[in-house]
Order: sequence, then C-alpha cells, then structure tokens
Amino acid sequence: MIRIAIASLLLVSGCSTNEVTANNKMTQNVVPLDERTIISSLGKYTSLASNLAELENTSPVIVEVTKNNEKQTVTKESEQNSMPTEFYTMSSVTIKDIQKDASSSLKVGDKIEVMENVATDVLIAGKKRTLTFDYYKKMNIGNSYYLYLRNSTSGDNYVLTNAFLSKYPVNKEPTNELFLNETSSTHSLENLDYQDLYEDLYTEILQENE
Repeated sequence: MIRIAIASLLLVSGCSTNEVTANNKMTQNVVPLDERTIISSLGKYTSLASNLAELENTSPVIVEVTKNNEKQTVTKESEQNSMPTEFYTMSSVTIKDIQKDASSSLKVGDKIEVMENVATDVLIAGKKRTLTFDYYKKMNIGNSYYLYLRNSTSGDNYVLTNAFLSKYPVNKEPTNELFLNETSSTHSLENLDYQDLYEDLYTEILQENE
C-alpha cells in the first residue's frame, strides 16, 4: 500500500508496507506531470538483496504461482484532488509449487493475495496514467511467476520481500518487457543498476528452475 501527496503538480511519495524501505518512506526527485502515461517514483531502500542467496534468505516464502484476478485500490482525499493519496493492486494467485515456506502453512492449490505497489488507468489531470515505484510492472492475469514473499503486517495477504526484485515470470520474457517503460520516461542510473541486477537474478532463477 502506497500513500502519496501532490503539491503544485509535483509527485512525492509516502509510506509503504515494504520493510526494505528506509523508515518505511520512499521519496522521489521533483517530477512535473506532463504527457507521460507512467509516473514512477524512485524507491529509497535501506537494503535490497544483492544476489540470489540473499533474496532467498530474506524471503520466508518462495512459490510459483498463477495470477487469477486482481482488485485495485485508489484513494483520493477529495474529488478536487488530482493525485491519489493511496494506491495498490491486490492480486489473487494460485500456488503451483512451493520452494520454501517457513511457516509450513501453505499447500499447492492454495489461493493467496499478493500486494503490488502499482495502479493502472488512474485518471490524473485528465489523463489515464500508471502509478508505480521503480517502473515495477504488475503480474498479468493468467501468467505464472516465481515470487519471493513475506506475510504482510497490515492484513491477511503477502508482500514482496525485496520490492521489484521479488517477482519473475516463469516463461522467459524479453528484457524490454520486464519493467514498465515509455519513450518519454527518464530512468536514473541507480534505477538502471537495479534493473541490471534484476536481469542477472532472473537468469539464475530460470536456470535453477529448469
């Protein structure tokens, strides 16, 4: 769940349920609203996994799932507010395989809810836009993914342990489809470094699951 605020058409991010963020806050440099369809805030993390071993060790639950459906939540303080104060997508998935379950409470075939910090088709300043962090791309309905999860502290659902480093398509996808992107988007060097790390982890995970 993400809370954000807007002033003078500038995007500023707020608290998150993700434990890997610094003081549960993510901030972004000032970004003016323009003709972009994607508004991505740069997450500031106290720590993220730097290799596959760390990703596995920091994830109490590692599962292969198929996405069934989703419910999107977008909250505005008032009708006059253009920018939402809260957004997320709750994705319902079915467990196909369990690689790790620290609680030993999950079974193949179980349906669980996974929170994704992204919302699509949000009407802002007269234009439908996608709100996300680090150009994270949500799971597609009907597709299968390897997920690295922990229990949420705010409800009966799960969250990604290492933000965008915690979700990988089972069927190999081309690099340009792993993250959201558009021609007018500007990716920071820091963000590109993490995307390179994601690609390295993705290659290892696919090899591990052959």
